[in-house]
Amino acid sequence: MLKLILNRAKEIESNIISWRREFHMYPELAYNEKRTSKRVAELLTKWGYKVITGIAETGVVGILKGEDANGKTVALRADMDALPIQEENDVPYKSRIDGVMHACGHDAHTAMLLGAAKILSEMKDKLRGTVKFIFQPAEEGVGGAKRMVEEGVLKDPDVNAIFGLHVWSSIESGKIALKEGPALAATGKIEIEIEGIGGHGASPHLTIDPIVVASSVIMNLQTIISRNLDPIESGVVSICAFHSGTTWNVIPPRAILKGTYRALTFEIRDLIKKKIKNIVEKTCIAYGAKCSVNLIDGVPPTINHPEATKMARKTVIELIGEENVIEAKPTMGGEDFAYYLEKVPGAFLELGTGNPEKGTDKPHHNPRFDVDEAVLYIGTATYASLAYKYLLENFNF
Repeated sequence: MLKLILNRAKEIESNIISWRREFHMYPELAYNEKRTSKRVAELLTKWGYKVITGIAETGVVGILKGEDANGKTVALRADMDALPIQEENDVPYKSRIDGVMHACGHDAHTAMLLGAAKILSEMKDKLRGTVKFIFQPAEEGVGGAKRMVEEGVLKDPDVNAIFGLHVWSSIESGKIALKEGPALAATGKIEIEIEGIGGHGASPHLTIDPIVVASSVIMNLQTIISRNLDPIESGVVSICAFHSGTTWNVIPPRAILKGTYRALTFEIRDLIKKKIKNIVEKTCIAYGAKCSVNLIDGVPPTINHPEATKMARKTVIELIGEENVIEAKPTMGGEDFAYYLEKVPGAFLELGTGNPEKGTDKPHHNPRFDVDEAVLYIGTATYASLAYKYLLENFNF
């Protein structure tokens, strides 16, 4: 059956690519995915789905009840939002919205999941349970998944397992990667304000220079990872913005630092936060400066359920061959799919779309990011196969 699903996905490949290009040309930022969600709802309705709109403002859910309406429910998720980036690609489907671009592949996710919805609607009599298709807004640092969960997306019917898929430009096109346990990091924002005493650049002894203090803070923060974590553990502390002063001969009164912290476990995340606060405060005391430290947690770590990952691995091996399934490397990127995995077992997979000859190996969030459309049908078949296989074998994670 999985080979039949793969063949059917190949047959509708032109549709998948067409949908992807449509979404790519008209990208929409978080909670503004009105055109996209309308199109998704139209197609799901056309294929006979029960369609629910307006979840987390612009989210869409399609429900397909199979042969055994009393069986389990499996959810498949795609995100729909774009990024505030000006596209630099010269392609026919280039973004037509100034300053907005699908630079992370969410257009592809939405198109691939639509393809899966079409295929599964055609084999409804072979599904031993219910499939819930989640088209989610606001993944990009806004926490749309959290709102979807809070507004009941995993209820009525209750979801027993969930699977997500993300295109990955650093993985060879056509390969699928996955791993058990922590796959993506918990994220957080750093906001630091350092208050010194300003003055003339020619009289630094009469000031408390916040630029010097902030520079020391930045360097001292680098010891958190190198001197506080076990070398086999991982974490990130990055200061990404430094704002202070306005001219060449005036020592300013304050400096602002902004950055991010990342970790694959809650324990390491909490250790990093504790060390950031301690280092900033003590460094400022040493210089006689004052400070405020604001640490804002983002998404939790994305932790794949062991049994769900084993089931997913077995499924994709059967679908595309063992040689095309690889072990994913943990990444310090964040993904709000984590909120679903906190509630129900599941797994998050990566579909390789990196092809240097086609220029689809650019990093995510890059203005020249693009995907290898030749492998999108594999993503569609993966979505559909995971749902079919889970319901068929009645897994109990």
